[in-house]
Amino acid sequence: MTVELGGITLEHLTQVSVEERARLVQYAVPGMGGDLAQMLGRASVVVLFQGIFYGENAVDDLNQLRGAYLEHKPVDFFTEAVGEGYFTQVLISKLMISQHAGLPDQFDFSCEVVEYVEPPEPVVVDPFGALDAGLLDEASAFIDDVQNALEQVSQLTDLIANIPSFGNPTERLPKMLSDYQGSVSGAESLFSSIKELF
Repeated sequence: MTVELGGITLEHLTQVSVEERARLVQYAVPGMGGDLAQMLGRASVVVLFQGIFYGENAVDDLNQLRGAYLEHKPVDFFTEAVGEGYFTQVLISKLMISQHAGLPDQFDFSCEVVEYVEPPEPVVVDPFGALDAGLLDEASAFIDDVQNALEQVSQLTDLIANIPSFGNPTERLPKMLSDYQGSVSGAESLFSSIKELF
């Protein structure tokens, strides 16, 4: 079986384990034997590889695998079993390495990968997208009308502030009364002489 992980060929595998799980939710229903289970799809497939690197290129192959793990980015995964190929992208979730004394060019490794699922595209929300363009025009015209009204009120305030003061008109009433009485008192003698003529 050929396995390639992030462009690295894993030739000397001693064990491959695959874990697949269904995602279930269980509800306890009073008076019912057993639980009510609801299927919520499946979890990502997890694959565990165990194998060895040995020979002159063992250190280079191990460093390449470790570099792919440290990047924490999806890598290509290809395997061919029984003449059928399988390709996907995975995340390397765990890497364990061990070396035995007396075997400087041999490393045992255990590598766990998790199926990578591309996240959905983020939803771009336009807050004014659903509004009618006519409503926006009406709102803009309303704001213009409010600003014009405020300008007219400001002009009226300036006009009222510049009105000249005429003073208190009731202060002149006593003088007007005395002038009137002076005019009327001279007219009494005139009216009496006219009355005598008739």
